[in-house]
Amino acid sequence: MSSISIAQDKKRTKVSLFYRLPKWTRWVALVVLVGLLGAGTYTFIKARQTTAAAAATSTLQTATARTGNLVLEASGSGYLVASSEANVAFEIDGKLAELEVALGDKVEKGQLLAKLDDASLQYKLEEAQLALLELTSPEAIANAKLAVTTAQTSVINAEAGVNNEQYWQNEALVQNEYAAYVIAKANLDRAQSAYDGAKGGEYINNANEAQAYQSLYAAKQAYDTAEYYYSLYSQKPTQRQLDAAQASLDLAKAQLTNAQNYLAALTGGTIPSDATGSDLANLRQAQLAVKNAQTNLDSATLYAPMSGTVMALNVTNGETISGNTTIMTIDDLSKATIQFYLDASDWTNAKVGYTASVSFDALSEQTFNGKVTKIMPGLVSVQGSSMIEGMALLDKSVDEIGLPVGVEAAINVISGQADNAVLVPVEALHKLSDNSYTVFVMLNGKPTLTTVKVGLQDDSYAEIKSGLKAGDVVSTGVVETK
Repeated sequence: MSSISIAQDKKRTKVSLFYRLPKWTRWVALVVLVGLLGAGTYTFIKARQTTAAAAATSTLQTATARTGNLVLEASGSGYLVASSEANVAFEIDGKLAELEVALGDKVEKGQLLAKLDDASLQYKLEEAQLALLELTSPEAIANAKLAVTTAQTSVINAEAGVNNEQYWQNEALVQNEYAAYVIAKANLDRAQSAYDGAKGGEYINNANEAQAYQSLYAAKQAYDTAEYYYSLYSQKPTQRQLDAAQASLDLAKAQLTNAQNYLAALTGGTIPSDATGSDLANLRQAQLAVKNAQTNLDSATLYAPMSGTVMALNVTNGETISGNTTIMTIDDLSKATIQFYLDASDWTNAKVGYTASVSFDALSEQTFNGKVTKIMPGLVSVQGSSMIEGMALLDKSVDEIGLPVGVEAAINVISGQADNAVLVPVEALHKLSDNSYTVFVMLNGKPTLTTVKVGLQDDSYAEIKSGLKAGDVVSTGVVETK
């Protein structure tokens, strides 16, 4: 038997032994074999990946700090508008009698623009002035002085009335009057007895009787007087009488005050702000009528509220005009203004005072500079999109630009600018805190951590104010290699 035959016989013997094993034993053996082969393959692949990863991270990406300009800006669009605009109108109705300007005219502030037919207004003013003259004539002043004198007399009389009422309440006075009454009654009784004793008949026949009669007559007169005053003062005045006397005094004083204030108003004197009285009210009404008539007459003449150019003219001579209806529009073209719109995402880059750069399609080779003068406090809706609305004042006039108001413009609002600054890619920065950054500077082929002061930043570059110089090489991360 040859060696080949012997080997084949051994192989057959091993195979025969494998198949002679139980079925479950054969499956277990196959699973173990497959697991060993898979583990070996995984170990080989993982080792290759680890080697490749180590090679990839071993190379740093670098950049060189350079000198350049960095500008932060927000781009938008807008329109050329006048720096200010005035819609001019008469305040009253009327017929246009004079039109002094034409469309496109340049006007100065205070220049005559137009006039209404004011004949009726002049008549009303004259009528009001005559009524006022009548109230302020020498005769009116004399009557006002007389009224003051009359009122002063009324006050004196009213004060006397109040004093009399108070006097009548005096108990001592009543007692005095009573005593006088008793004495007068006794004197009358004695005189009557004397006369009766001296009477000799129906007629007076002697001197004694005549003297007794005279004494009786005098005693009777004294008695009547005493009786009257006692009767008068023994009756106290009622509270109503006292109130009426005081009210009369108050009224007299008020009338005196009104008369004095009216006289002061007629003669140029000083009167209290709360002064009253029908005469004073009539005077003030007449003065107000003159003032209103003068205001209406003045309103019939229209003057330019500002210097500028007549941009719209809506009337012709002879036309009837309603008050407060715009008849012309004046624009101030001495400074050009851009009304612009920016995307809402540029809110932090749009502030009053920022520099603006403006260009027009019709003047593609020119750029105009200005300043942002207004930013609306909230977003506005433009064709369904939320936008920032603002105004920028250019350093040229509309005439110098040479384009009409309303032309479209492109605008860049510059929120920050650094010229001749040291710049590095933003990937080189490592932020420690809000105002603290570091970079890795390559020294002798090795990265060295360095603190830097950062200024402006955009999406690509950062301004380095200190810590680096132009030409320094910084790390910006790693380069993936294969």
